[in-house]
Amino acid sequence: MEEAQGMTSDRTPGDTTQGQRSTRWLDRAVLCATLLLCAIALAPNVPDPDLWGHVQYGRDWLAQGFHTTATYSYTATGYRWVNHENLAELTLATGMDALGPIGMLIAKCLAGLAVIGLIMWRAKRAGLGLITICVTSLLVAINLTYFWTMRPQLLSWLCYTLLLALLSWCFQGWEGRGWLRWLEQKGSSSALAGPEYSSFRMRFLWLAPVILCGWANSHGGFVAGYCIYVAYLGLRGIEAFSCRGRESFGLLRRLAMMIVAGGLATLINPYGPGLHLWMLGSLGTPRPEIMEWRAPEMFTTLMLPLWLILFSWFAVLLLTRRSRDITHFVIMALTLWQSFLHVRHIPFFAIPFGFWMAIHVESVLRRFNIVRDETDQPRELAGNMSRRLQWTFGTVFALAFLLLGFRLHVRLREMPVERKDYPVAAFQFIADQDLQGRMVVTFNWAQYAIAAFGPRDHSDDGLLISFDGRFRTCYPQEVIDMNFDFILGDLEARYRSPESPPLDDERVLEFGDPEIVLINREQPHGVNVMFRNQDRWTLLYQDRIAQVWGLGSKYGDPNSSHYIAQDRRQITDDEQTGTVPWPALPVRPRQNRQLAQSDP
Repeated sequence: MEEAQGMTSDRTPGDTTQGQRSTRWLDRAVLCATLLLCAIALAPNVPDPDLWGHVQYGRDWLAQGFHTTATYSYTATGYRWVNHENLAELTLATGMDALGPIGMLIAKCLAGLAVIGLIMWRAKRAGLGLITICVTSLLVAINLTYFWTMRPQLLSWLCYTLLLALLSWCFQGWEGRGWLRWLEQKGSSSALAGPEYSSFRMRFLWLAPVILCGWANSHGGFVAGYCIYVAYLGLRGIEAFSCRGRESFGLLRRLAMMIVAGGLATLINPYGPGLHLWMLGSLGTPRPEIMEWRAPEMFTTLMLPLWLILFSWFAVLLLTRRSRDITHFVIMALTLWQSFLHVRHIPFFAIPFGFWMAIHVESVLRRFNIVRDETDQPRELAGNMSRRLQWTFGTVFALAFLLLGFRLHVRLREMPVERKDYPVAAFQFIADQDLQGRMVVTFNWAQYAIAAFGPRDHSDDGLLISFDGRFRTCYPQEVIDMNFDFILGDLEARYRSPESPPLDDERVLEFGDPEIVLINREQPHGVNVMFRNQDRWTLLYQDRIAQVWGLGSKYGDPNSSHYIAQDRRQITDDEQTGTVPWPALPVRPRQNRQLAQSDP
């Protein structure tokens, strides 16, 4: 004991200061490495199948004005178009034109880091340790990876983050414990006093309607955001009434007014209440054809991040020594329930985990002595870290930064369009043959086709399509059903309206008199339908992933002016390999002529 005391007494204040300095760089290195890992997780560069359409619709609005009916379609001409992603599409179009694909990838990654940075800043303000901050941030980042692609949902997650940050700031005196009187221990003074709140901060709740208004014009996820907003204010109101009774009526009126104001703000959109009525009908109709609207397949590697954050949340729920905030736990339980119903709702659970559960994560880590008080760490590190060990750590982190930086650079240097996933070669064939008219096209390639061949003005014939990823926003259910009848047949994993005509997988080949069919060979039902109709349709192009069929009377008849002879057709099983930078659009004959005329 005396020896130990002697060793302790030999440490001078100068040694402690030197030890703190020697480990400060280590903390910063760990933080930087965590940010790099989060950046990699938030930098997926694979284009979404609908990205082409989102950018094109934004450009159309900037060039032609607001469209109220379906565009680029021959099956829904004049049908109303309720576009709930207008602001997001304007942002994507403007960003692509101003920054290009690479600039937008960088901006997307920075937006994700802003979300993580806000979570880190909040945890630091709460006095939490470095390990807690890093672990929590990584858990959130890996659960956002699948959803952090270039699509309108990004604005949903950003608006959601801003809303949570605003609520947490406005209710700073309340957060961190449950204020329900009947859950408090007898004699607890906190229950009698009730939650403290700042009237000054409460005034900033007027920013919530502004966020909800922008959200309602960006993406349909505003419905979930508004429900969470109502639940948060409602639960805070219950807590206030539980503690203060009638004295809380003034505050309750303010919260009720903010709920109404938030709801009214969402009515400020091009459709007014029509958007909400459409959303109500659309959300009440199943859409199992879209993977993100299905329940998550929990026993796949894709769901490993969800398992990790679930385990962390349950550990927090059972083992934390901090007082539990009932509002936080109820909202997280609700968002978890929705995450189990639909894959796309997982970020609604992951983001508040980062905001609200970090203090409980630290409590659990302290309980198992994984982390200690910050005041103990510098002394321990200073005593144990020699200069050689510092150089070792420095070398390891330098190598790690190089590897992580290179990995991030690879993800941000291009947005590759995989030939094995998209019909790059088939589109070039369509362009080379100058095929025009009406085209039945498989669902996931339709908006790529719109960007490649959609008519831009009255002088451009281009190609009109049968159906695309806008789904129920601009297509009647009958058109949706006939296209999925053709592509999927009677598979169980689809919805078919009982009001539609009986299933007929050939009806789409007659409806609207299409002249071209582009089918994915990995959708065997559609391929079989086309081979059943070889007497009326001619195979013009084929590779490993795609087939292009032309109407026999137009493209297969030697007497037709549009006849494509055998030597102009390309029928192979060539494997499609490699990538093409987004947007991977084919060069059309008109473009070739314009380029030739512009040459001196």
